[in-house]
Amino acid sequence: METSPVTGVRLSSVVPASVVGENKPRKLTPMDLAMKLHYVRAVYFFKGRRDFTVSDLKTTMFTLLQSYHHVSGRIRMPENDDDPSALALPYIRCNDSGIRIVEANVEDFTVEKWLDLDDRSIDHRFLVYDHVLGPDLIFSPLVFLQITQFKCGGFSIGLSWTHVLGDVFSASTFMKTLGQLMSGHGLPELVYPEPLELTSHAHNGEAISMKKIESVGKYWLLTNKCKMGRYIFNFSLSQIDRLMAKYTAQDQPLSEIDILYALIWKALLNIRGDTATNVITICDRKKTTTCWNDDLVISVVERKDEPIGISELAKLIAGGKREENGVIKRMIEEDGGSSDFITYGANLTFVNLDMADMYEFEIKGGKPDFVNYTIQGVGEKGVVLVFPKEKHARIVSVVMPEEELAKLKDEVANMIM
Repeated sequence: METSPVTGVRLSSVVPASVVGENKPRKLTPMDLAMKLHYVRAVYFFKGRRDFTVSDLKTTMFTLLQSYHHVSGRIRMPENDDDPSALALPYIRCNDSGIRIVEANVEDFTVEKWLDLDDRSIDHRFLVYDHVLGPDLIFSPLVFLQITQFKCGGFSIGLSWTHVLGDVFSASTFMKTLGQLMSGHGLPELVYPEPLELTSHAHNGEAISMKKIESVGKYWLLTNKCKMGRYIFNFSLSQIDRLMAKYTAQDQPLSEIDILYALIWKALLNIRGDTATNVITICDRKKTTTCWNDDLVISVVERKDEPIGISELAKLIAGGKREENGVIKRMIEEDGGSSDFITYGANLTFVNLDMADMYEFEIKGGKPDFVNYTIQGVGEKGVVLVFPKEKHARIVSVVMPEEELAKLKDEVANMIM
C-alpha cells in the first residue's frame, strides 16, 4: 500500500488538568540518552464500535497527565554560555505543554479487512502519527495519540512515544493506565524497582551494546544508508513445540525465548556471514509500573568464529549474557553530550516483551483484537521483538534492511519445516 488511506486528519492538544510540572527540569539519565534517537510506535485495533468520544478520552487524559507530568514536557538544551566546559546534556522541562491528539478516518477498510492484509508495516506507517523530536525541540511534543475510525465502526489507537520517556513496557503501562481511568478505575499504585547493581566490566573499556555516532544536533533522527523494512513472523504453538523438542536438551533447560532468539540469530549468520553478527544485544527489564528507561537491563552475548548450531546458540544466550548497564552509564557521562548513541540495531538486538501488558489495555470492558508494537530509528544490524505468547501463536517482529528481509523469510521457513 503506497498511498495513505487515512483522511480527515485533525490535531489538538491535551494538557494536565492543573499546573503540576511547575516548569521544573527532569534530568535525562544515561540510559535515557542511550535511547535518545529511538521511538516506540504502537497500534491497538478494536473491531467493536467505539463507545466513547474523543472528548471523553481528552477528559481522561487531563487526569492521567497529572501523574505523568513529564510526558507533557518539552526537551531543552542547557545554556552554558557562562561555562563552556559544562555538560551539554538535554533534559525535559516539565512545563505542562501537553501531548497531541490526532483524529482521522479510514473509509475504505473495515478493521477486519485491514488486519487481513499481509503487510503489517502499514499499521505504523498510516495509523501512528509520524513524529520525531526537532529541529524545534522546544515545540516538539513527546507523545502523539492517534484515534482512527474505520468504516465498520471499529477503530484503532496509535501511539508515538519518544523513547527518552521509557521503553515498550513504559509505553504499554501508560496505555493500560489510560484504559483503567476511562473505565472508571483509579490510578494504580506505582511499583518502583530495586536499584540495579551496575557492573563495571566491558569490552576494551567500552560498551559494545551501543554505537557512538556523530551528534545529530537538534533533529533527533537516525539516518541509515539503506532502507529499513518490517516483517512479522507468526509462529504457531505447534511450530514452537516442535522447535523446543528439536533444540532443547535435558541437561540444560532452555526457554522459548532462548530458542527463538537463536533461530533468528542463526538465520542472520547464514545471510550475513559468520563474522558479521558475532555479537548480539539483549534488552530485558525489571517488572515495575513506572515510566523510565532505568528499568532496562542491557546485555550482550558474544560467539566465537567457529560454526555453531541453533542449540549451541540457545545455550550461549541462556548462560552467556554479559550485562552492560554500568559501562553504558560511564561512557555517556564521560562523553558529556558531545556525541550521540544508538542501542537498537547497533548490534542485532533482541527485545523480550513477555512482561509487557499490551493486551491489558481495556476501555469499558473492550480489549484490543490485535496489538502491534515496533521500534523506530533502528540501526542497520536490526531489531527483533518477541511478543508475549497468545492463545494460538507467538509473534516475532523484525526491523531489518529491506534487502535482507526476503532472505530472512526463506531462512526461517526452512528452519521450521
